[in-house]
Amino acid sequence: MREYEECSTLVIGGSRGIGRQIALKFAENGYKVCVAAKTTESNEKQPGTIYDVVKEIEDKGGKAFPVCCDVRTEENITNTLSRCVEQFGHLDVAVYNAGAVLWKSVQETPLKRWDLMNQVNARGAYCMVQNILPHMLERKTGRLILVSPPIYNRFFKGKTPYSMTKVAMTVLVHGLANELQETGVSISALWPATVIESHVTQVRNLAPCYMRKSTIFADACFGIAEEKTDKLNGKALIDEDYLRSEGVTDFSKYRCDPNQEPDRMMPKQLPSLLVAEELNDPPVSSKL
Repeated sequence: MREYEECSTLVIGGSRGIGRQIALKFAENGYKVCVAAKTTESNEKQPGTIYDVVKEIEDKGGKAFPVCCDVRTEENITNTLSRCVEQFGHLDVAVYNAGAVLWKSVQETPLKRWDLMNQVNARGAYCMVQNILPHMLERKTGRLILVSPPIYNRFFKGKTPYSMTKVAMTVLVHGLANELQETGVSISALWPATVIESHVTQVRNLAPCYMRKSTIFADACFGIAEEKTDKLNGKALIDEDYLRSEGVTDFSKYRCDPNQEPDRMMPKQLPSLLVAEELNDPPVSSKL
């Protein structure tokens, strides 16, 4: 990725938690960072703002600027992307970490709440990807990273409405990868193997032994961004497993409880989505 003296990245959903840590990780490694999110004023329910993260980066000698971005509107996303290109001259990496969450059954999830999750999760990710693609394809380089899970049945249980909107993001990763072959641009999904420490886990008083620090996710995200080949194009990755594939063996530094490794919430093996007819052209009906 180091074609330019200074690389640049956009982190949408970067005001707190995993997104904040991703922004810090890229800045610490010489990237110029656009920190984009909806939160511009801190409160008890949503502590931390885009301005706080930018100040934190700048205090450490990094370069960053904030953009208020409500991903429910296309105009906000396109404006954010335009400002990144204007500010940086180019955009090398775009990370979509914005998310709306409600882990309830179909009967317990009102359509209005599903619409919100779909807007923030699937639609927002699609909008970011579609609008930045021309820029990256023209430059013949770029990394797109979506925070979304591998596809497997157990993930849907107890949270089907939420899963519909997150798995749609992963379908975008798998499908778009076919269009990006040999372009220099790649897209990947990333998901944590364990619970990650966040404001939500603090509010719920989750014991440290169940969690890892958000630094593990940021390290994996940065590794994906720095991959010089297209081997990760179309992959739905898990942070721990990806880092292991890159030679990491000691994960103790990521523990929230230094004396205990947290249990995985993700399976150690995932089903393949490939079929025997994978290389056959799909049948296309001539009837509309």
